[in-house]
Amino acid sequence: MNNKLHFGVSELHKASIHRLDDARALFCASRWRACMYVAGYSIECQFKVRLMKRYNCRNLIELEVELRDRNLLPKESTIFTHSLSILLKLAQDANRLQQNLELWKAFNLVNQWVPAWRYSGDLSNRDDANDFLKAVEQLRHWVGNNL
Repeated sequence: MNNKLHFGVSELHKASIHRLDDARALFCASRWRACMYVAGYSIECQFKVRLMKRYNCRNLIELEVELRDRNLLPKESTIFTHSLSILLKLAQDANRLQQNLELWKAFNLVNQWVPAWRYSGDLSNRDDANDFLKAVEQLRHWVGNNL
């Protein structure tokens, strides 16, 4: 199988939806940290999908080249980052997001996400997972309609 297919717009779009569904299922199973971990991937995928659409790229490799050509992505950086702050910066829409205090608060909560949570023994708790999941859903809606 060609691994490049997994970096395409349609695959990342599907992954974004599936990871959110997975996060909801994990929440219902009281798997709080796992819910938060998987929900973070949902929003990461959605940011990347919107960036590919904005710059008319079919996959992440093309997007990385396009962003470098536009001097938006430094040579030492990569689009394969997990950093939501970097993805927001690449979208060049941080100012618009900051103007909505509720969404900016949601972004800052979701921006605490790190892939290293997969190694954490901390189970978190229902309230934190619920807040995180709601913030991801708010942010996904904004990203889908504004980027």
